[in-house]
Amino acid sequence: MKVGKSKLLEAARRVRDEIYRSVQAELLDDTRTYQSIADANGISLATVQRVAGSLGITRPVGPRPKSSTVEVSDGRE
Repeated sequence: MKVGKSKLLEAARRVRDEIYRSVQAELLDDTRTYQSIADANGISLATVQRVAGSLGITRPVGPRPKSSTVEVSDGRE
């Protein structure tokens, strides 16, 4: 029974390593967000952040969305 479990763990490790290599390659593109990389690979944002941290990759915090208030004109210019 131990041999089967060992093979399963090894297969899971290979899949994880493959995903991490893909994430690492995508992190080299500065235009990609962590969220877009996570979505493309079917993994969580936290996993992308963990991979980036382990590689020493940091990114500045992005801009905050502007308020969604709409300016109303009274017709005068």
